[in-house]
Amino acid sequence: MTTRRDFLKSLTLSAFALPLDMQWDFTKSKVDEIAFPSPDDPGYWKKIRKMFPMPEGKAFFNTGTLGAQPTVVLDSTIAHMKKVATDIAEWDYKGDDWISGYQPYSDLRAKVGRLINAETEEIALTENATMAMNTIAHGLDLEAGAEVLMTDREHSGGRSGWLVREKRFGIKVAPVPLPEPCRDPEQIIDLFLKAITPRTRVIAISHLVTGTGSILPVKEICAEAKKRGIFTVLDGAQCVGQIPVDVKDIGCDAYFSSLHKWMLAPPGTGLLYIRKERIADIWTTFASGQWDNHEDEGYRLSQRGTGNLSLLVGLSAALDFHFRIGPERIHRRIKFLGDYLRAGLRKIPKVEIQTSPHPDMCAGITVYNINGLEPGTIMDELWDRKKIRIRGVRQSTHIYNSPTEIDTTLEIVHDMANRS
Repeated sequence: MTTRRDFLKSLTLSAFALPLDMQWDFTKSKVDEIAFPSPDDPGYWKKIRKMFPMPEGKAFFNTGTLGAQPTVVLDSTIAHMKKVATDIAEWDYKGDDWISGYQPYSDLRAKVGRLINAETEEIALTENATMAMNTIAHGLDLEAGAEVLMTDREHSGGRSGWLVREKRFGIKVAPVPLPEPCRDPEQIIDLFLKAITPRTRVIAISHLVTGTGSILPVKEICAEAKKRGIFTVLDGAQCVGQIPVDVKDIGCDAYFSSLHKWMLAPPGTGLLYIRKERIADIWTTFASGQWDNHEDEGYRLSQRGTGNLSLLVGLSAALDFHFRIGPERIHRRIKFLGDYLRAGLRKIPKVEIQTSPHPDMCAGITVYNINGLEPGTIMDELWDRKKIRIRGVRQSTHIYNSPTEIDTTLEIVHDMANRS
């Protein structure tokens, strides 16, 4: 099989790339200037909540779509945008970058790698999970008739690249139906073992299913795939920032995520990880000057022409904010609030929860409804009565949410259930 490393080795790298020492310094951060509360402060989470510009009296529970940015992230992004707009005449192509797209940003990619236990060269910066998914779907060599297994609950951003490839080049996409709710990890592992055929070349599934909030046993599925030489790529759009993600422990070949959700970064920021033993095999789909740079594979897959450096400045601040609080503390808080919500919902007659009841298969996303009500009815009443914002039948808990807000949610849902 021809790889990118074998193809056109004699080509030199683009003459249009700026010198590597001319890049934004992502090691400096406005987060370092902020006084964070002590972890043993009884009012710790209330003080963290004040670090967000959202006004008091409004509760945001739709992180599964877009996270609320901390003030420091917003300020960092806007400050750089203002610098570009006001001082652009000072740009002499020496010193700081003013646009993204032409630098490797190794320091920033190292920070992103720290999130998921990956090496810098294994990380590519993308605009979102969909962009990353398409990089894999269109960059992996597959013969006509090759089978790609996924679940029947994949987000359109996680499956559409494969569907295009199916229609255009004759691969086969095979959805594996998931039970609702998922009962336990063994149930899901068994479904995939039974679905694998001699033609299976790829397993492309969600780490956490966006439509149900259920966490799949991806480590065990990847282990079984590895035994059979099957490439594994995981959609972690809902995972990074919400639950622990260690790609080396999981054992997947590729992993991608949107960082504008649980990482609270600006929209237009995402990550793609590809295991170093396989990254050279992925063709560049969006080719620019670094398309054949196998000295830094992650840079090769990051470069897509001019981009907005201000978003990367905001991403860097979001990473620093996350690390300053501590990933484990954030994950525990999200899980605590999600468990608190689900425990309360289980006590309300007529409420059905689609999220897995297994403690290892749920975190901050809860999908539920009241029997007899149209989807979205709960969303509208929560907002109209107490300015609590969820999305449809999905409620996402993050560090800016509180048990009090959840108690209010439960009171309204209980009242609605009694009236239905």
